[in-house]
Amino acid sequence: MRVVVNALSARRGGMITYTRNLMQSFRDRGVDAVFALPAGSPLQAEDIETISHPVTWMSPLSRVIWEQVAWRRIVKKLKPDIMYSSANFGLIGSPVPQILLVREGGLFDPVYLAAIAPVLGARTLFERMLRRQLIIASARSSDLVLTPTDAMGDLLRFWAKDLSGRIETNLYGTRHDHFQSTQAQRVWREDGVLRLLLVSAYYAHKQPGIVAEAVRLLNETGIEAHFTLTMDFHQIQEVQGGSKDAFLLRRGVERGQVTMLGQVEYGDLPALYAAHDVFITPSLSETFGHPLVEAMASEALIVASDTPVHREVCGDSAAYFSATSIGDIVKTLRALDAEPARRAAMLKRANEIGNRDYSWESHVDRLLNYFEAVSAGRAR
Repeated sequence: MRVVVNALSARRGGMITYTRNLMQSFRDRGVDAVFALPAGSPLQAEDIETISHPVTWMSPLSRVIWEQVAWRRIVKKLKPDIMYSSANFGLIGSPVPQILLVREGGLFDPVYLAAIAPVLGARTLFERMLRRQLIIASARSSDLVLTPTDAMGDLLRFWAKDLSGRIETNLYGTRHDHFQSTQAQRVWREDGVLRLLLVSAYYAHKQPGIVAEAVRLLNETGIEAHFTLTMDFHQIQEVQGGSKDAFLLRRGVERGQVTMLGQVEYGDLPALYAAHDVFITPSLSETFGHPLVEAMASEALIVASDTPVHREVCGDSAAYFSATSIGDIVKTLRALDAEPARRAAMLKRANEIGNRDYSWESHVDRLLNYFEAVSAGRAR
């Protein structure tokens, strides 16, 4: 079976991680696949067939036209048995069987739309509305639509009820062998400091600034704490709506309570998780959250904002706080600090859930089964 993977939107964050893992699995399994990537992508170094196009520098309108016209011609020439559009957008009226992965929850999540969208400006809001309509049109033109969680599927169904019969959930997974670091997981506050970690690219809905403020309060009230995150100020400045986070994080850096690492190589992540007490995510909106299952595999304690996706992914293996309350973050962390038995139970549960539900190879198995079923169905 010849597969074309449309990963033209894989630029950073979880989409890069997902595409890299998929490339490696397809190569190891001998899948006949070609990956379409944005020009300059670090993923072009992977040992699998790729093609690239400079889509990142196109205006939104130019890119839509290019994808629906020029990309369509390229796909026809490649003659795949199936195309997997792995980043929200696909061909409308695809000439080949098409499976679409929808993973951009912010365009559909009412919490995001109420809390974050208003600060993005009229032009961005208009572009995002068009993006939402294009995703829905892409979904309607696909043989099958995949989402990484049931919660994401429910959001998509709310906006396009006619899609209900063709949406399936294919849970992501992680490479457990990769995240079982040779470095032992840190003992809770072994140096007297509560060390918090956030692994993520920056978007406004990630709101890392409130964790910096929570760390300030912890230090002021008797628990020495430090916050490390895989973002940098240049990245934040490039994103609309990031000024508040930049301000709060700068104050944290000046106090010596925040460390901004910038992007960390995938191979270095296991040791990073192992060197911290807590993986914390204050995000207002997610479609899945790769670092959640990476933290499970790394035996790092998870503290997360109370959202449907976080609840679905982590269940009772995480502690939750209100996504809008700095005080609730402090309260949650203080409670965990005082309850070692609870921490041990959470880690045990995370290990059980991670091994049961979030195997990367199981995700790939299901994906290949979908490829076979859709290709066979279109051929009949």
